[in-house]
Amino acid sequence: MVFSSHAFLVFLVLVLAGYGLIARWREPWAKHFLTAASLVFYGFWIPAYLLLLMGSVLVNYALAGRIRHHLPADPAAPAAKAWRWMALGVALNLGLIGYYKYLDFFITSLNWGLGLKLPLQHILLPIGISFITFQKISFLVDTYHRKVGQVPFADFLFFIAFFPQLIAGPIVTQADFLPQMRERRSAQRPEGRSWRLDPWHVAIGLAIFSAGLFKKTILADQVAPYADHVFNTAAQGLPLGLLDAWVGATSYSFQIYFDFSGYSDMAIGLAFLFGFRLPINFFSPYKAASIREFWRRWHISLSSFLRDYLYISLGGSRHGWWRTLLALMATMTLGGLWHGANITFVVWGMLHGALLVVNHAWAKAGIDVSAWLGGRSWLARSLRHLIAVVITWVLVTFIWVFFRANDLATALGIVKAMLGLTTHVSFTPTTYGVVTFIWLYFLLAWLLPNTAQIFQRFDAYLHAGRYIGGPVGGQVGGQVGGQVGGAVGGPDSASAARAPGWAYKLNAGWAVLAALSFSIAWFALSNLSPFIYFQF
Repeated sequence: MVFSSHAFLVFLVLVLAGYGLIARWREPWAKHFLTAASLVFYGFWIPAYLLLLMGSVLVNYALAGRIRHHLPADPAAPAAKAWRWMALGVALNLGLIGYYKYLDFFITSLNWGLGLKLPLQHILLPIGISFITFQKISFLVDTYHRKVGQVPFADFLFFIAFFPQLIAGPIVTQADFLPQMRERRSAQRPEGRSWRLDPWHVAIGLAIFSAGLFKKTILADQVAPYADHVFNTAAQGLPLGLLDAWVGATSYSFQIYFDFSGYSDMAIGLAFLFGFRLPINFFSPYKAASIREFWRRWHISLSSFLRDYLYISLGGSRHGWWRTLLALMATMTLGGLWHGANITFVVWGMLHGALLVVNHAWAKAGIDVSAWLGGRSWLARSLRHLIAVVITWVLVTFIWVFFRANDLATALGIVKAMLGLTTHVSFTPTTYGVVTFIWLYFLLAWLLPNTAQIFQRFDAYLHAGRYIGGPVGGQVGGQVGGQVGGAVGGPDSASAARAPGWAYKLNAGWAVLAALSFSIAWFALSNLSPFIYFQF
């Protein structure tokens, strides 16, 4: 069930109505109702895979129990048995995703490398398996490191199955979510109503959801045909001109930008309807002035996971300069492979890794370009920043070609045209059509505030404070901050006091704008294309 569909909107209305009634009648049952609704949501696609989800949840919960059982009382003492249980859990989770997602890729590689003719299995990928696997692995690792203790099974199941983040993230770790569950069990909630619908949560959640739906159906889906045209042309082996290739790459660059940004907003808005905050996952990445900054702003929950559970495990920056660069390359390559069982994703990850290495080397060399571009005046600094943003966008868009293409031949055909290495010159009606309005996408991405900034008054985005209130930092991913858990901020919270005047308010004007955005997006649902990140 896709968020941007009529079926989901009917599902959401029924869930909100049922949840609200049950919370008023038997409030403790509201959580179980929401868990059941989440399982129905997951099983709507292929009911049989619901058994796979439940089996995996049971196994991981049991493994976490074995890890805790074998942890010594003294934190400094060796924990070999606990480590073995953790390693087993990680291996089982990786084995599961390896079977469903990478078996055919492995067979294809064997056939190519050894000249074999092993048949492909064509296994249907369970939706959301990549995101769910990362959640379970992070929970087991955090259990081993004593970051989480005994968790009621009902809470663990809710943590994994909560439908707003179940299919395509954001990747939610226990540190993000379980404190919110514990807080709801406490007696500190206003009026003791921990599971009831709050009208202002519903109002803000629907407004954020509407903004995301608008991005998906109006912005992402409208530019998708132009990207499809160019990539399909290249896939057929037909020649492309320089302008056609760049229009196709640019179209896809904005398609995935607004598609993923829209999905993230919809997921966060849906969670906020029920009073939960999901981590910020997207913060104007095309405003980044370097590849390092791009990865602090793009798919933030994935970047944070890769940093915390892979990059640091590979040594991070603790073992010298060359080990740091090697860890960066390995992390980004594996991050690319995580996106899909195709060599194009591996190349995409390796290219980003190579650019991160260059970025780190440039910073380490301490090269100062201020003298080249007018000194240190405000105008010169602004010009340098603008040039850096444009260069970063061009590099990211260039590499998106490998992410979008179905095979290397298609990607290389478009890349050659983008570099002007083909003699074919064309300016098709399709190209002309997108050129007439693509400039609007640059204005939206570069000049306007993002959704997290617009809704900053209400603390709807977990960890948003570090991005809105200060610089974006970190190595591979952003050093996300903010308070985890605790009461969800309200209209009178500290964030509301700091919010600028143009930020979203609970008033008639903003309500009309949100309703208009939803209505326009709703009427465009007939032009539905699937969310790009649903395939992962």
